[in-house]
Amino acid sequence: MVGIPYERLTLASRLTASLTVAVLLVVYALLGLAVSPHPPAAIDRQAAALVGSATPLAAFLTSLGRFPAYGSACAVILVAGFVRRIWLGRCLTAIGLLIIAEVCSNALKDAFRRPRPAHWIVTHERTYSYASGHCTNSLVFFGFWAYVSLRSTLTAPWRFLIAVVLLVLSGAIGWSRLALGAHYPTDVLGGYLLGAAILELGIAFVPQRVLGLAVAGDAVVA
Repeated sequence: MVGIPYERLTLASRLTASLTVAVLLVVYALLGLAVSPHPPAAIDRQAAALVGSATPLAAFLTSLGRFPAYGSACAVILVAGFVRRIWLGRCLTAIGLLIIAEVCSNALKDAFRRPRPAHWIVTHERTYSYASGHCTNSLVFFGFWAYVSLRSTLTAPWRFLIAVVLLVLSGAIGWSRLALGAHYPTDVLGGYLLGAAILELGIAFVPQRVLGLAVAGDAVVA
């Protein structure tokens, strides 16, 4: 967990993680309750100016957040986990967190029932708008591997570079949802709030040895 030493998590650190998750979920829920029953606010209406921006790039980035891309990535990392057994725990955790994110996102969309923007292009999404599942899933999946990268035995520049690239990719997927008119900015923000909560739970409560991480050290066991 960010800000906690890389040793076995204590009761106090898990309490901190729980409080962080609670705050994220409360903000996520309050935002959803504020925007879902009402017409789009000014910030959401202004985002229509982004629609049509770099459409081919936006469509490509959005495709990276769909099932075929995640399915292929999960297949690759699962094979890697069986080949390199020390990696298996983190690979299964990444897949499990992604499944949890997808299930939670879809269920909560049905709870908030916010209509999609009318100014969509390329693909007419059939699910509700709040919150963005692309943003939730991308932050959980790419954020998890960014965490693993930061804990790795790579040299410092590479650890940080890989983590930054993964997090920027998650952010770029969020931008693509606005550029394609699939979501409002508040949907994107809500998706990242939910994703951050799920990611925090996974990092904090999955034992470090299950992830193949050193308990007493500060590097991933290679």
